[in-house]
Amino acid sequence: MAFLADIQASIPASKLWTILAFSFTATLLPLLVDYFRVLRARQKLPPGPFPLPVFGNFFAIPKSKPWITFEYWATYYDSPLITIWQGHRPTILCNDAWSISELLDKRANIYSSRPQMICMGDVIEATENNQVCQVYGDKWRLHRRIMHTAVGSQAVRNYRKFQCDELKVLTRDLLEKPDDFVMSIERYSCSVVSIIGWGRRISQINDHVAQIALTIMEGVDLIIPGLFIMEAIPLLSKFPSWLYPLPSRLNRGARQLQKFFYNLSKEGSQAEKDNFSKLMIKQQLSNGMNDQEVAALTANLIGGGVDTTSSSMISFILAMCVFQDKQKLAQEEIDRVVGTERSPDWSHEDSLPYVKAIVTEVLRWRTVTILGGIPHAPTQDDVYGSYLIPKGTPIMGNVWAIHRHPREFPEPDNFRPERFLNGLERPYPNKQGHNAFGWGRRQCSGQPLAEQGLFMSFARLLWAFEMKPGLDKDGKAIKLDIFAYSRSENMRPEPFQARFVPRTGRIAEVLRQEAEQAQQDLLPYGGETKVSLSSTA
Repeated sequence: MAFLADIQASIPASKLWTILAFSFTATLLPLLVDYFRVLRARQKLPPGPFPLPVFGNFFAIPKSKPWITFEYWATYYDSPLITIWQGHRPTILCNDAWSISELLDKRANIYSSRPQMICMGDVIEATENNQVCQVYGDKWRLHRRIMHTAVGSQAVRNYRKFQCDELKVLTRDLLEKPDDFVMSIERYSCSVVSIIGWGRRISQINDHVAQIALTIMEGVDLIIPGLFIMEAIPLLSKFPSWLYPLPSRLNRGARQLQKFFYNLSKEGSQAEKDNFSKLMIKQQLSNGMNDQEVAALTANLIGGGVDTTSSSMISFILAMCVFQDKQKLAQEEIDRVVGTERSPDWSHEDSLPYVKAIVTEVLRWRTVTILGGIPHAPTQDDVYGSYLIPKGTPIMGNVWAIHRHPREFPEPDNFRPERFLNGLERPYPNKQGHNAFGWGRRQCSGQPLAEQGLFMSFARLLWAFEMKPGLDKDGKAIKLDIFAYSRSENMRPEPFQARFVPRTGRIAEVLRQEAEQAQQDLLPYGGETKVSLSSTA
């Protein structure tokens, strides 16, 4: 303090005030100029809440399930498109199927890139190496083409045998260990994708690879607007870790996971059975891909395959427990087509339209990627109606609002597969009648695999069980809450109790017999990985 006093004494008061005023102006002026730029740009963008200087709408956006508030804002501002500000950067949220289809589907030639993302891109270094974060260009097209060889519509037909075998093991597990149904479903979905990715199945629930796959999918929460202050103030990403530790923690965790999945890929490339990892290692040599690109491709394969599929299956079970009249209608169809002496197989697919409609309704009713996944961005300035959409602006689809819009889906929270029987009940921008897998050229690569697996798993569970709510201590059915979902961008039901009651004694017998045979047929995919997360630290 004496040092400061000596300096103050050596400077005349008038000059001291001049210095202080200049310093204050030099600090404040750039912020004011930037804020006026925000206010001017705001006049040309879709409406939305008024942004604060520096922080934008960070404090106005709820930190839990903001998609509900985004839906409310669309109604409040009477606009399907709304703008929120992350610091001085706008993000446009589409709350209407038609407006987002006009942009991301019909104008896909300019809306297929990615914006700058601080947490999801810059901090974890995914912009260059990870297909889901890459800007639209040659490297993205290469990665997309490689992924298509594993999960394209033709490729996935080759997986039906082991997919069905894993389902037979799953239904036996639900019969014998119903309390573990969530982990049993996660084991099933992870095992299918593990066979595709590395040529080995996963035989135990709570397998560490399955849990890591679920963990990496939590990374999509990094794109939720208003959740991380770093998106509003990118300068924070440059702070030293002792002052602001989040960037270094994210980066360190991402690097560890990259090593883990690359080592799994190298191990898988030595497996006897053909698998995606063998292709990856060959492509690495022929196309000059780095280790991080290989790791990202295989991580995306298993991460997307596990979380999305398992969450949709859990939502299906919740729906069947609550809307038991729909379960009964589906079982009547299955009994007419399949009977009760044998389980459904792929030959029954075209004869079970109601089951197919249930798959579509689950994807619509409780979509997993509730904000549509990673934001799109235009590669040039564009005009939509009276709005200017600047180049690089993040565009996100609020699927919560889109799939619950009463214009397309009357009584949206009522589970009604009839919406999709004999064509769409109401007009919709695409023939599927939903956008659970995204839009345009950035639609989820794994859509064919997911739809194939969901159809057969739903058909088999409906054939096998009466799915009912769990019982309380007095033996009464528990009332389940259809709105009790996680707050993650990849949302799933909160834990609930369910019962899986075999529909007949003969069915229970068939379930055990088929599972025993399936385990024999899956033996070529046996073996345990030697790779662990701790070994890559």
